[in-house]
Amino acid sequence: MSKHQVSLILVLGYCRTMFLATDDDHEPARVRQQGFERVMTTSLRRKAGREPGSGQLRDDSSPDRVVTAIRQGLMTGRFVPGQRLVEADIHQTLGVSRGPIREAMKRLSAEGVVTLQPHRGACIRALTRSDAVDLLQALEVIVGLAAQLAAQKIEGSGNQALLEERYRRLAELGPAADLVPQAIERTGFYEAIFKIADNRELANMNPMAPTLILRMQIHGYLSAEERGLQFSDYAHLYEAIRGARPGRASAVVRRHIRRSTQQILRLPDIAFTAYRCR
Repeated sequence: MSKHQVSLILVLGYCRTMFLATDDDHEPARVRQQGFERVMTTSLRRKAGREPGSGQLRDDSSPDRVVTAIRQGLMTGRFVPGQRLVEADIHQTLGVSRGPIREAMKRLSAEGVVTLQPHRGACIRALTRSDAVDLLQALEVIVGLAAQLAAQKIEGSGNQALLEERYRRLAELGPAADLVPQAIERTGFYEAIFKIADNRELANMNPMAPTLILRMQIHGYLSAEERGLQFSDYAHLYEAIRGARPGRASAVVRRHIRRSTQQILRLPDIAFTAYRCR
């Protein structure tokens, strides 16, 4: 991910936090929602190569821009599990024709990001409890190996600095932070681990978007104690990788993922049924 993309995600994420702060006055809250939509629409149009109000579209419409916009929308909370993706809205926002939009939806479906429904289009995927357990089983292996490799390669050029910076930003937020900034920094921390691991095939296996969807579904159901344990695991993982202890790093990931699996099994059914595509 480029520095420009990271900056865009951070700006949009914190704009959302500012606009959507809770308020007993429903009218200001509605105005903040509209304001956030304008921020997102303006940013996505510029990324698509069209200035707001210009009516000018680039000729190189591409599914890549749609895929990127949906992924970033997940990161910033613009899109949520179960939300229907209206083709006309995406066309209007990004200035991408319907052919590339449909191709992008097929790609996102293959990645486990969206669900395609006959005659109804696409919606952001919502995980079932079984989906979540399957995902965590895969993450235990994939992230565990990435952490092990990162610990083995931590002495490489720039690796210590990268890990320290990404962990610092996550730790400064703490477990009580809002979902959006927390999702941004947690993703950045794991991206740093995969970058340091320096294994392209392993990175390609990392189901980042489905993992983000799962976090969105369960975030509100975790207790303060459970969130605190998550951040304690991040600290232990950071220390293990920084200390070049590959066995310890993979063990921390294994413990973290297995604890998360137990949390998933204890959640009420509504954590999964409330997000179904309608």
